[in-house]
Amino acid sequence: MDTTSHIIIGLGLGALSHIDPMVAESATLSYAVLIGTVFGSNAPDFDYVYKLKGNSSYYRHHRGWSHSLLALPLWGLIVSGSIYFFFSEVPFLHLFLWTFLSVILHVFLDLFNVYGTQAIRPFSTKWISFDSIPLVDPYILSLHIIGFFLLPFYEAGRVFIIIYMLIFLYLLLRTSYASFTKRYLQGHFQNAIRIKLMPRAGILYWDLLIETEDDFLFGEYSRKSLVIDHTLPKKQDDSDLILESMNDSLVSDFLSSTNFAYPFVQKKKNGTFVCWKDLRFRNNKFFPYLAVVFISTELKSKASYTGWVYSLKKYKKVLRKLEHTSPSCSGKKQSYLEG
Repeated sequence: MDTTSHIIIGLGLGALSHIDPMVAESATLSYAVLIGTVFGSNAPDFDYVYKLKGNSSYYRHHRGWSHSLLALPLWGLIVSGSIYFFFSEVPFLHLFLWTFLSVILHVFLDLFNVYGTQAIRPFSTKWISFDSIPLVDPYILSLHIIGFFLLPFYEAGRVFIIIYMLIFLYLLLRTSYASFTKRYLQGHFQNAIRIKLMPRAGILYWDLLIETEDDFLFGEYSRKSLVIDHTLPKKQDDSDLILESMNDSLVSDFLSSTNFAYPFVQKKKNGTFVCWKDLRFRNNKFFPYLAVVFISTELKSKASYTGWVYSLKKYKKVLRKLEHTSPSCSGKKQSYLEG
């Protein structure tokens, strides 16, 4: 989920904490717990610090160790311990438990969107994604907003225990429907290697990606109605250049963040662009999350880019900059990054 969603959920957990009699009876503990749930609800995303080393480093590590089983109690201790330094009079156990719950809920909810997490590290580096809800889910946010409006009239803990029961019921229904949809599609595409659902805000609507041995199929699905609107062949002629592009550090970081990368090759007079795009993120046949390498004709120089590009105009600007940069490298590699 996005940062705004996690902040709102942290506020909701702060209200829910009033089901704890110790929190409800102490204004100081209530305030400390609220700070703990808000920061705890965002703590796993503190891996944003990797951006200090560049965006590609962030893409490689985001939702990795910071969202792992080992990290959960550590985040809880770090956040609650920092708050306890300023609120030493409050019972630490209650502060820690509510903060720890907010950390757990952060990682739990991240499992339900298309990006997923490496939550079972160190036992496996597998990405886990239930493909159930969009990154910004309007229903979860709306339920929290309704709860906030009810707080002046009803007891906070009781309001939000109902809110969270409804949210968990909603997650169960969407996840069950996603599982049913995948099984239904697998029955019609028995040669499919993988089927990836990209949830929309509408509960019954999905964008989808179907991988076969020969190609990738893109389409839309709703109520047992499927429309395939785009395909990409797996077989490509420029395998040597594609392999060469994978040696670039920015591309390597990008590829570590997704199992759905696809290389597009575009040749120019003075070199070749190899553009790796994440097929999970698609907007009108445009893939905004990408890594691009420009390789000169003599294979003497490279220039690369990784980031999110949301328009064709910006994409062309990136290509022009790479093409202009590479020949002046004199055999060296240059990289630049944007968010």
